[in-house]
Amino acid sequence: MSAIAKFARFARKPLPDKWAAIKATFFHADAVERRRLHRLLTGPHALPRVLQANEKMYIAYRPDSDVFSKRHPEIAQLSEKWIKSNIMNNAGDLPRLYALIFNIKQVLDENVMGDMAELGVYRGNSAAFLAHYARIYRRNVLLFDTFEGFDHRDLVGADRSKAIEFADTSLDHVRDLVGDKDVRFVQGRFPQSIPPDLYASRFCLAHIDCDLYEPGKAGLEFFYPRLSPGGLLIVHDYANSHWDGIKRAVDEYCREIPERPLVFGDKSGTVMIRKSAMT
Repeated sequence: MSAIAKFARFARKPLPDKWAAIKATFFHADAVERRRLHRLLTGPHALPRVLQANEKMYIAYRPDSDVFSKRHPEIAQLSEKWIKSNIMNNAGDLPRLYALIFNIKQVLDENVMGDMAELGVYRGNSAAFLAHYARIYRRNVLLFDTFEGFDHRDLVGADRSKAIEFADTSLDHVRDLVGDKDVRFVQGRFPQSIPPDLYASRFCLAHIDCDLYEPGKAGLEFFYPRLSPGGLLIVHDYANSHWDGIKRAVDEYCREIPERPLVFGDKSGTVMIRKSAMT
């Protein structure tokens, strides 16, 4: 409808209706906000249009516990670390950010015993979350990575066609973002890099984001037996067909344990495995 037609329709309204329309437009923020939101939720990046096209992004609500209940005031600050030097991977993946933070806090609030670990650190974006909460809850974080990209010896089997990636990082870069307090950096090819003293460790949470079958399977074999009851394994890229080796590693390992993976709807299909509290 043209602007002239809209004005003509407005002019024909009775005076009380005109006044109500003016108030709704200029004096009622809620009404204005609803109209703005309606435009977003019926636009090209909202249902059903976004699911009928090849659009990569969509419109979604933030969690009520963050917006209305204000239970996570630290998220705004942590989100700066989430996108630091990694905008293309992380800036559009809020579902993953929320899933990581909510479940890290859940495990720690339940006082599941043990430290936290990450295998596959890249530039330290998610490691910064672990370090933040480790300092609050008085835990330690162990970060395992080559800090210089894939080790060529892991590019075999399901991953033999892959190239060396994620080499655009360094231990110093990660340390600058994550910090040193309560953090232990373990550099090298996993699992050969594991120091002997860590075989007696217990973990409340382990985040595996190494993309490839060989280190992924080794990570599951190392961390799951050392998870405390109620501990959590988080594995990134499970539903990402580009990294089919990590899905194979998870599927194979889960045939040997009582728990099954839960798949999340973030960009690359993270899975989480919560170890039985009865173990």
